[in-house]
Amino acid sequence: MGITKNLVIFFHIVILAVLLSNQIILASGADIKKFSYDHCYHLCEDGGYGSRECFVDCTLKGFPKGDCASPTPKDPYRCCCNY
Repeated sequence: MGITKNLVIFFHIVILAVLLSNQIILASGADIKKFSYDHCYHLCEDGGYGSRECFVDCTLKGFPKGDCASPTPKDPYRCCCNY
């Protein structure tokens, strides 16, 4: 009976530790870098030049990331390369 009680207590401690560690990991992901619009160059168009083409162009230029983005909702979407 004593071994079963100890195993149940240990199991609950492990579950509690896992739940708390997940919250710490999620909270640490809150440090989000802002997107830079310094390397935006090509207009993105529906059915034409899109996110895939932008990503390929940016990687060919040496950037690890690239996507269609706009600094404000009123501005047109452009291909923006980022680090």
